[in-house]
Amino acid sequence: MVEYRLEDLARISGVSARNIRAYRERGLLDSPRRVGRSAYYGDRHLAQLTAISQLLAKGFNSAHIADFFAALRSGKDLPDALGIEASEWCRPTTLVLSVDPSGDDVRTLVEFGLLHVVDGTVELTDPALIALIGGTEDHRRVVRSTAHLARATGASIESLADAAAAALAECPGGATDPELAVLARAVISAGVNRALSARSRRI
Repeated sequence: MVEYRLEDLARISGVSARNIRAYRERGLLDSPRRVGRSAYYGDRHLAQLTAISQLLAKGFNSAHIADFFAALRSGKDLPDALGIEASEWCRPTTLVLSVDPSGDDVRTLVEFGLLHVVDGTVELTDPALIALIGGTEDHRRVVRSTAHLARATGASIESLADAAAAALAECPGGATDPELAVLARAVISAGVNRALSARSRRI
């Protein structure tokens, strides 16, 4: 994990050390890691400074940004953080992809339930994936990479699902308790994220 001293962070981000200190005091910027009297900042702080600069350029003041960040840190989504009644109107339910519907990669992702082909049009309906690739122009590259990941992990995912189902069956009411099923998904997701993060740091 890359870490920066205050002066390095200021140079890389283009935000003065004085403003970085002020953002930290106002709750906009996460606290740095401290070792004795030294403070170390990471890529998370750099991303926060980038977001702060972008929001300031759009006319938001530091008090608004602090409120937004506090809401996001507490687990609220963007509409809640902005304090608006968004419901589902602001979230796209379908993304049409510019790819060949007869391609092998599309067929793979249809089998995995990630894509749908409707009247010759390739549609993505998963909200998380729509949010992730909605602004991507090269749909073919995304579909190719996603299909590769699906093929490479498919067998392991099936084994993981079998293990989770067996573990749920051993819990009182686990086979029929919907809350335990949600818990199992959360545990698996957290475990996969942790393992992927650990391996990414080794690359």
